[in-house]
Amino acid sequence: MSILTAVIKSTFLHGLANVITFPFWWYTIGAKKRFLGLINGVGNLFRNLALKLMFTHLFKPMFGERSISGRIISFFMRLIILIWRSFLFLLGTIGFFVLFVLWLILPIISLWQIIKLLF
Repeated sequence: MSILTAVIKSTFLHGLANVITFPFWWYTIGAKKRFLGLINGVGNLFRNLALKLMFTHLFKPMFGERSISGRIISFFMRLIILIWRSFLFLLGTIGFFVLFVLWLILPIISLWQIIKLLF
């Protein structure tokens, strides 16, 4: 019987320690990891949308077409693609930041709902 009580006591104390240390982890180490993930995600989005490449090749003709009409068409096509990809990048970046803020306020909202339910 003493082994059972020791296991129950150890489990209870371990669970209590987790409940007490959870907010410290959530807002320090956890928030740092999520923020670094946000920065990494925004960097990946920038790279996947190839915005730097579009900026550098904006004035170069597409498909080696060197005529004036080819250059004009290439410029406007790349400009339209650049505007669209910049819009997608902006939406993605805003989405990453919204998810990060939601991640930060989730425990507060959960605690508030539990208190509201109990009282």
